[in-house]
Amino acid sequence: MIQSEFEEKSYEGPLYNQLERGHHELFTPGQVLENTLGFDAGLFVAQAAVWETLGYKTPLSGAALAYYDWPYAWRLPRPNIKLPRFRLNLFLQAKRPVYYRRRPRALRTITTIAAPLWSFRVTSHQQRRLEVLADRLKGKAHVTYAAAAFHTYNALFTHTKHRTIVQNSTFPSIEKLAGHEAWYYQTPGAQGAANPNPESIEEPPLLERLRDLAHASETYESGDLKWLDLTSRGVIEAAGVEERDIDGLTAQFFDDLQTLERLTARFELRPSLLAYAQITLFTIRFDLNWLIVADL
Repeated sequence: MIQSEFEEKSYEGPLYNQLERGHHELFTPGQVLENTLGFDAGLFVAQAAVWETLGYKTPLSGAALAYYDWPYAWRLPRPNIKLPRFRLNLFLQAKRPVYYRRRPRALRTITTIAAPLWSFRVTSHQQRRLEVLADRLKGKAHVTYAAAAFHTYNALFTHTKHRTIVQNSTFPSIEKLAGHEAWYYQTPGAQGAANPNPESIEEPPLLERLRDLAHASETYESGDLKWLDLTSRGVIEAAGVEERDIDGLTAQFFDDLQTLERLTARFELRPSLLAYAQITLFTIRFDLNWLIVADL
């Protein structure tokens, strides 16, 4: 058993970049929602509460806009694009793989997978939280793991250069790993085995799943942001699922929500901006990536 040479963060960056830029129907929410939600409105950004909500201990360095003929020369022109019609949320949980030269004993009853292969562990409280997220947002979100089907820095750099990270990753859905402790895979895609109670699992590739789910989902008109409110409710329910054993991340998330509520009352933030911030905080605290599948 060999631990991958790279950490999750080294893999996440190029993976999410290639998912977004390689497929025109996927985009990062903040990329297109900026003008609609009003991110360019000022909020006394020297206040520590604002920065703490965004995950920073102290305010970041900035610039005095008066020195740059603000607001005329400073403000960038608005992009000449319309907000795409929402189809589906995609939440990704990246994992660091382990490489096996020989078949693990845990797979002795499974004949559909052979060595060499890779694996990652399923964390029980994380899995439970993601199961609730998938259940609460059924029809509005797809929640899946992501892990590399390689384990060396050389392979990571090669696939980053050639933009082949997605084609060389595994994406088992959260639902398929319910009740399991590990995922084993020999090839990219979503074919492998899970244990305990060894089970062979095969799903369509991630992008094919997304297209099928998007076509079956409810369509929102361009600019209709009701899906943001529904999504924020789902992530809050998922965060609070472990009421008996709340960990530090969960406590911090709900403390952040209280800060947001105070800011909403004080600065009259738009409800859609509040919902966006709640979802973003959820992804930050629980180390998820959030993409949108759009109807273009």
